[in-house]
Amino acid sequence: MHPSPVFQADTDDALSFVDAHPFAVLATNGPEGPISALAPLVLERDNEGIARRLVGHVARHNPFWRLAEEKPVGAIAVFKGADAYVSASAYPSKKAHGKVVPTWNYIAVQVRGMLTLESDTGKLRPVLEALTDKMEYDRQEPWTVDDAPSDYIERLSRSIIGFYLTLDDVTHVRKLSQNKSADDKTGVRQDLLQSPDAQAQIIAQEISNEGSRI
Repeated sequence: MHPSPVFQADTDDALSFVDAHPFAVLATNGPEGPISALAPLVLERDNEGIARRLVGHVARHNPFWRLAEEKPVGAIAVFKGADAYVSASAYPSKKAHGKVVPTWNYIAVQVRGMLTLESDTGKLRPVLEALTDKMEYDRQEPWTVDDAPSDYIERLSRSIIGFYLTLDDVTHVRKLSQNKSADDKTGVRQDLLQSPDAQAQIIAQEISNEGSRI
């Protein structure tokens, strides 16, 4: 994650981004080095709607969760949005002085906190239902957990392990050429708009949106 405050957005924007991009890369340190996992995570909010922690699960045969089996461990979760390569040729200033290099624009959120386990499948079911309902809401015939036989869901629930990740530090990076001149930003946006890559198109639009946020 880029450390410059020029590219960082506030925590409210970060949590909205997490809601919109729930699939995350999780990472922590194990006895033999770093270990990672991929999982959708749901923000758990209190009665006042304030986000308190992230909730997720992995398969029991995934070694990731065993690192927190004896005690909570530090971990990070990275939620990634669109990204796009930016050619140095996209900058009009290249012709003026040549002091430009390629870079990469991207949008992402990193959450750093403590990972604890949840083995009670009864406590996990509401989380699974919330995630499913969120992902299925716009389908013509949304699938719900109740659509499957209860004994089948119960059996599958025993094959997963849940976890919580505290929101100790939340970093939201929107690296969208904010450190460039207005002409160079326009050049990047126009260059990305010509790309057949859908993510480049998204980044181009986000560069336009970033200008309206200032």
